[in-house]
Amino acid sequence: MIIKEKDLHNIKENKVTLIKNFVSLEKNYDFNFISKLIDENEIIVLKKANANEFSGQLKDAYQVLKINNFLPELNVFFDFLTKLLKYERHANDGVDLFLSLVSKIGAPHADTEDVFILGLEGNTIYRVFDTNTFDYHINKGDMIFIPKGLKHRVIALTPRIIASIGFFGERK
Repeated sequence: MIIKEKDLHNIKENKVTLIKNFVSLEKNYDFNFISKLIDENEIIVLKKANANEFSGQLKDAYQVLKINNFLPELNVFFDFLTKLLKYERHANDGVDLFLSLVSKIGAPHADTEDVFILGLEGNTIYRVFDTNTFDYHINKGDMIFIPKGLKHRVIALTPRIIASIGFFGERK
């Protein structure tokens, strides 16, 4: 895990920060792996359909809640960021997976938590609407920080899987 001083400063200043090659992932977090994990455990999976989009088939995005309870290696990232940035613990903090089985564009939204998004599989663009609009391309091993309240949208260029590490608490 590599965070340069400049990137750390930007995160502390609540600026969107893209870190290419944040981590080299040895495990293959592909759809077969995720499917087996869901099949073998009691894992909650939510369907995230756009309100004006046909809800069904493979067009939906899916959210796998609290995956860090089933993949302890993802706790390493959670603990690293918690300690590095001194987040106060909150009951809703944790790591969720988001996956899309086909290319798709999500609805613009703003999260109520700080999110660190780690690419696990596929190619995704995060379009961030700040004073200007910026596109950030995420591949496997890349990480982006998006501060809470900042509007953005997901553009899945390919089938994709990302880990979303969310912090609802404040930083000390």
